[in-house]
Amino acid sequence: MEMKLPIEYRWLKAHNFNLLTPWYFVEPTDSSNGLRREYQIETGLDMIPFARRQDNDDIAGFKVVKGEVKKTVLSVHLTWTSRLEYEGFPRVKESADLFEWIKNTMLPDSQEWVDEDELKDIIENKN
Repeated sequence: MEMKLPIEYRWLKAHNFNLLTPWYFVEPTDSSNGLRREYQIETGLDMIPFARRQDNDDIAGFKVVKGEVKKTVLSVHLTWTSRLEYEGFPRVKESADLFEWIKNTMLPDSQEWVDEDELKDIIENKN
């Protein structure tokens, strides 16, 4: 059974929206299943990952409750221990939806990366 992702995600993808460094999209399909499985093992809960941070073990995904994908976005720092963690780990921060996550997580993280060298790398990689 295919789970329908929130309209906000589908809307942004239809507009060819890309995340900003250090975040990048991961397709919420088989390629992100390892991230999903690790989250499930560490928390006993479920999510559909859609983004990953390039410089650490942070991922973002939509909360899944009883097989239903919610609008809620979870930002998670995985521990990669492949076992159920104790309270407080992995660190999880909730955003009401994708737009709130962009505003409160992705944009502030990206702002820290704004510099001439990073800009040069982005421009060179586009050509």
